[in-house]
Amino acid sequence: MRHPRDLGYLQGILGQNLPVVSVRAVVTPTARLSRLGSSGSSKMPTRTNRILSAVAIFALLLIPAREGRSAEGDAAKLDQLTSQKNWEASVKLARSITNEPAQNEDLTFALARLARGLQNAGKVQESTEFYQLAVNASETPLASGLSDSDKVLVRLAASEVMVQNQNIPQAIATLKPIMSPDSASSDSSNPSESTTSTSTAFKLTEQHKKIAVWVLLRAGSASLSRGSYLDASTAYSIALSHSDQKQRPLALLGDAWATAVQNERSSDAVRKLANFVDQYPDHKDAPNAARGCAQCLKQLGRDTDSTAMLSDLLNRWPDSEAAIAVVRTNCGLSPALIPSSVKHWIIAKASANDLASFDASTTMLGLVIASETSELTAWSNLSEHLAVTDTTGQKTSETLRQLQTAKRESDAEQLAVKLISSTSARPVTPAAREAACRWAGRTSRWSMLAIAAESEELSTADPTRTLAIERLFAEALTQTGQTQQAYAWWVHLADVRSAEDFRILIRCAETETAFGNDPDKAEERIESARKAAGDNVASIALTKMLESELAIRRSNFDKARSILEQVVRSAETAAELRARAQWLIGETWYMQRRHKDAIEAYRKVEAMDTTGIWVAASYLQAGKSFEQMGRVKEATLCYGAILSRFADTSYASSASTRIAALASNNNSSPTSSSQPTIRR
Repeated sequence: MRHPRDLGYLQGILGQNLPVVSVRAVVTPTARLSRLGSSGSSKMPTRTNRILSAVAIFALLLIPAREGRSAEGDAAKLDQLTSQKNWEASVKLARSITNEPAQNEDLTFALARLARGLQNAGKVQESTEFYQLAVNASETPLASGLSDSDKVLVRLAASEVMVQNQNIPQAIATLKPIMSPDSASSDSSNPSESTTSTSTAFKLTEQHKKIAVWVLLRAGSASLSRGSYLDASTAYSIALSHSDQKQRPLALLGDAWATAVQNERSSDAVRKLANFVDQYPDHKDAPNAARGCAQCLKQLGRDTDSTAMLSDLLNRWPDSEAAIAVVRTNCGLSPALIPSSVKHWIIAKASANDLASFDASTTMLGLVIASETSELTAWSNLSEHLAVTDTTGQKTSETLRQLQTAKRESDAEQLAVKLISSTSARPVTPAAREAACRWAGRTSRWSMLAIAAESEELSTADPTRTLAIERLFAEALTQTGQTQQAYAWWVHLADVRSAEDFRILIRCAETETAFGNDPDKAEERIESARKAAGDNVASIALTKMLESELAIRRSNFDKARSILEQVVRSAETAAELRARAQWLIGETWYMQRRHKDAIEAYRKVEAMDTTGIWVAASYLQAGKSFEQMGRVKEATLCYGAILSRFADTSYASSASTRIAALASNNNSSPTSSSQPTIRR
C-alpha cells in the first residue's frame, strides 16, 4: 500500500487541471467601483473548493503520527481528545502545551488535526487560532524533521481557513514565506515571463503553487468586498507573480481592480486595466475592464481618451453587459449630450431588431434618437418594443412628453396612436396603452381617442383596456359630440364595470339625464353619483346641477330654481359653478317666457364671476330676452358687450349674427337657447 505521505500519491490526487474561471469568482468590485466592472461573487469555483478542502485533509489526515513517538506525549494526548471530538478539553490542552517553555516534542500535526476538527465542527474562529499555532510549531527547531512539503501543506490548509474566517492579512502573511520572492513582476506584459522558481526557504511544487495562488485570489476577492484595498493589492500582486497561464488573467485583472479601487485617479490603474484588455481581449471580463479604464481616464480629466475607450468598448463588445451598462448611463440625458458611439450602437441594435437587452429607459432613449435622426425602421421596432416592455406606463409618458417638448409632435402622435390602437398583431401592455391614452386626454387630442373608441367592441373583453382607458374613450366621445356612443360607454362603465369613481358616475348621470329615455333611471344615476360624492362640496354641487336639469326636463321649474339657488348661496361652491347655476336660473325663466325675470337672473351672473364664460352666455340670453320684449336697443347693447369683452368665445359668433339681423330689421325670432342647458 502506498504511504499516504508519499508526495507522488498526493500529486496523483491534486494533479488534475485547475479550472479556469471568470474574475467574477475571485474579484468582487466594491460599491465605489460597482459602476466600473463585473458584479461578481466572492465564492471560489466548486472544483477549486474541493481542492482546497483536500489540502486541509492531506495536511492533517494523510500525515500519520511519527514512528516511535511516545503514546504518553502531549501530541498523543491531544490527538486522542481530538479523535473523541472533545473540543473543550482539546482546546484547553492545546493552549496549555503550546505555552510551555519546556516543550520538547513537535506539535505541528497534532495542532493541525485539532484545527481541522474544529473547522469541521463549524468552529472557524478557534480553527484559525490552532492552524496558526500549527504553522508556528512547524517553524521551531522541534519540527526540523518535517519536510518542506509538510510545512507547505500546513500553511496552505491554514491560509484557506483564514480566508474563510475573513482574516485576510493573516492568510497573506502565512503564504508569503512559501512564495518565491524573485518571481516576475505584476507589470509583466508577457504571461510567459512568470518565473517558475521556488522559495529559497521551501521547495514549492507547481501544484502547491497553483493552490496557493487560488487561495490568494480568493483572499483578494474577499478583501475587495470588505473594502480592504491594500490587502487586496498585496494578495493579487503575489498571485500574479506566481500564477500559471490559466490563473494569470484573474490575477492580472484582480491586481488592476485593486489598484483602481484604491485610487480612481491613478495612472497605474489605467495602465493595468488597459494592459489586461490588450492581453486578453477575448476574456469575458475584457469589456468590464475597458469600462473601468474609461472611468479612471475620466477621473484623470482625460475625457477624450475616456470617450474613445467607451467607443471601442461599444464597437468591440456590442453584446456585452458592460456595453449595455454604458448605454444606460446616458438614459435621461438630452440627445445633444449623448456620444455619437452610443447613438450608433442604439440605432444599429434597433434597426436589426436586436432589442432583448433594451429596458424601458433604453427604449425611450432610442425612440428619441430615432425620431431625431429619422431612422424609420429603428423607430418602428423600438415603438413595438416599448409597447411590450413598459409595465408601469412611466416611460411611455416620458417619451411622449419628451417628443412633444422637442417639437416632434407628429412622432408623439404616431407613437400614441400605435399604443392606443391595440391589436392581436401588435400587442401592448395595459400600462403603456393607458399612459398613451392619458397623454392624449391631457393634450386634448379627443379625436384620436374617439377614433380608437369607435374601433372597439364594447361587448368584447380586452385585458389591455383598463377602466381608465374606457373612461377616456367615453370622455372623448362626449367631447367630440358623439353623444349616443358616449352614452353606451358611460352606461357600460357604471353597470358592467361597476365603477364607483365619482367622475364616471357623474358623467353617466349627465348622459342619462340629457339623452336617456327614462327620467326615473336618470334619477337613480344621479343618486349613485351623490353617494360617490361623499362630503366633497364641489362634487355635491355638480349632482345638484344635474338634479335641477332633471327637474327642468320634467318641467318642474320651481323645483329646479330651488335646487339651483342652493348652489348659488353656497359660499364653498366655486365661483364658476355658482355663475353657471345663476345662468341656469335665468334659463328656467326664459323657457317659461317670463323674460323680465330671466333678464334679472342673467344680470346677477356677472357679480359672481366677472370674466367667466357664463357672463358671456348670460349677455347672449339677456339680449334674446330683450328682443322678445321688443327692446332692440338693450338687446344690441348686450350683444355688443359680448363682442367687446368676449370676442374669443363661441358666443361672439351668435352675438354678431343677432346684431346683423337687428340692423337689417330681420324679424327672425331668437331661439330659446343656442347653448346646451348643462355645459361642461
